[in-house]
Amino acid sequence: MSSKLRMYSLLLVCLSNNLLAERMLVHLSDSSNIDNLTTQAELIWDLRPLPWLVLEIPNTRRDISTQIQGIEWQIDGQGHFADNPLIPNDSYYEKQWHLDEIGVPYLWQQTKGEGVTIALLDSGVDPNHPDLKDNILFEQGYDFGEQKEEAYDDNGHGTAMAGLIVASCNNKIGGCGVAPEAKLIPYKINKSGANSFLESDLAAAIKTAADGPAKILSLSLVLEAKDSQIIRDALLYAKSKNKIIVAAAGNLGEQVAYPANLPWVIGVGAIDKDGQRLKSSNYGDGLSLLAPGVRLWTTLPGTGYADWYDGTSAAAALVSGVLALMANSQPEKLVIDLLTNCQDINTQGFDGESGFGLLRAKNTSTNNNLKFSSTTSNILHPEDILELNLSLHDLAGKNANLYLRVNFPVKNKRLNLFKVWNSDDSIEKIAYNSFLAVPYPLNSDLDLPLYGASTALLGNGIISSDMTKGFYELSASLSFTDKSSLQARKIIWVELENLDILTLEF
Repeated sequence: MSSKLRMYSLLLVCLSNNLLAERMLVHLSDSSNIDNLTTQAELIWDLRPLPWLVLEIPNTRRDISTQIQGIEWQIDGQGHFADNPLIPNDSYYEKQWHLDEIGVPYLWQQTKGEGVTIALLDSGVDPNHPDLKDNILFEQGYDFGEQKEEAYDDNGHGTAMAGLIVASCNNKIGGCGVAPEAKLIPYKINKSGANSFLESDLAAAIKTAADGPAKILSLSLVLEAKDSQIIRDALLYAKSKNKIIVAAAGNLGEQVAYPANLPWVIGVGAIDKDGQRLKSSNYGDGLSLLAPGVRLWTTLPGTGYADWYDGTSAAAALVSGVLALMANSQPEKLVIDLLTNCQDINTQGFDGESGFGLLRAKNTSTNNNLKFSSTTSNILHPEDILELNLSLHDLAGKNANLYLRVNFPVKNKRLNLFKVWNSDDSIEKIAYNSFLAVPYPLNSDLDLPLYGASTALLGNGIISSDMTKGFYELSASLSFTDKSSLQARKIIWVELENLDILTLEF
């Protein structure tokens, strides 16, 4: 294929159903009678304790649900791969603009990902590539598309994503992965020669990765369906195992695709070299952040390299690599740090065009004049109390207005609550960067209680079980009469009891 062609356009081919057999997803209940399943169909995946079996039967269109009481089933759906310090001595390093853009060399001074394992759910990998061979745990992987032990890549997509994440550094060849001393386990989910995959094979790969040693699950893929219960169950299972899940937002220039739009999945969009979201990169409430997604030099099967792999696939791989560099805390805290470090663009705070902002390995901006301070954890559960203050220091003699925004998830959407100091609340009615009138005189240092007391500006801070699981962002802006401003951001995670997944004991 010519290097002038962009690989994301090649990878949008859907896998047609097998003409000789039909894959069935069987959802189990406590009363399910599964004794005679294997006499009617071949058992492909037993995903218990998830409430799912995957069967394959001859394509006779018979309704096996009438013969097996208490079992729900459906035809397996389809998905496809999303489109798409010291200077190292690697030959392509100077062309890897994305490494400096996201600040990776800064973190390399502390770590290069040693001791961290990433699960790559993709088209497999070439374990013999000279830039990958030291970092691929090939014997721990599996080919779910062909149901065999060795997850060799005959597509190229998985090898390219692996190179972006864990390509070796300072070996005088190729380029550097974001986490060049991390390890990667390849889980192949497509059949050989195909650019698409079955939901059930992806679900089996997610469950296997969740039970394995990887801390991060990297999914440079999307589903055509807007929802999939078997994938949702598998991802919730992975989250229950304290895995961090990263997924590509998709490359159709529309709303963020599934599963990147799930609130516990990090949905990644793509930017160009000017820091602008690609027009093809999906956007909306399900977007978590943006990362570089054009002309990224990476590995090809064999011994080659290319910069063909544009789009949100590549961007998601970069985020997985940065997480590997930061992976020194519990998952939710790690993701909070990732999003807090993002460089805010467009409207202050979360927005559908850029999520929480541009991927940055380290937030180097410092602002001691306006900052949030908290005596409680950044991870909260029902009945916990958020104690949060906003400190305004060394601003005496200035006039300014304080503008607050709380951005929060509600049923896979995000809403904004706005508040101007000493005014009424407003939900989704005030443009965040609108002109703020009637400046307030700042005569001394202030520590404003926002949450955690009956007299606090925004309330008592009690976490309710009615809240939605996910990220809550508080942002503050001081607008001065000289038209200068200060901003601050605080992100917390609200964790609720996981009632979305049925697990069965057998």
